[in-house]
Amino acid sequence: MAQIMMNGEKGYILTATIVMVVILSVSMAMLTEKWTYVMKREKENELLFRGQQYADAIRRFYLMHKRYPFKLEELVETYPRCIRRLYREPFSKDGQWGIIYLSDLASGKVYRKQKNAKNNKPQPVRIGEIYSVKTEPLMTGQIVGVYSKCKEVPYRDFMKGETYEDWKFIAPVTTRSKTIKLQKGNP
Repeated sequence: MAQIMMNGEKGYILTATIVMVVILSVSMAMLTEKWTYVMKREKENELLFRGQQYADAIRRFYLMHKRYPFKLEELVETYPRCIRRLYREPFSKDGQWGIIYLSDLASGKVYRKQKNAKNNKPQPVRIGEIYSVKTEPLMTGQIVGVYSKCKEVPYRDFMKGETYEDWKFIAPVTTRSKTIKLQKGNP
């Protein structure tokens, strides 16, 4: 006995299939959005960990050698090593960190961002702009910290930065019994 389908049943199956495809599409879109959020948060955590590792390694290097390193590779090349390995910057494709030199701190070119600043003073020169041509430094100095070159907006509010580029990982700097700290600047 063969069953005969009526025209109304064929339409019902087609409608049910379309509804299922729409429900699956919406579910996948929501899952993809959640997964993207989770991945970005993981990269943020990794950026914070790696940046702090560099700041601690630069501090250890200074305590051992009474000077700051001239290149990041010195942190691994010296004995005993100051850092286990050189970490890649998690947000950039090439994995290169922005470098903060002692002269940048001393000249006041490194600012901590402030949200909702009331005065409109000129923006300080961004770190590395006076040194770099195609990201290669023309003149280098002693390295006191690193920062991310990523211009994306973070989920976490670390150092009141508007982008990841505002997150600075700096070793404590002392020159002639004076500690140099980040100055408060305009956003």
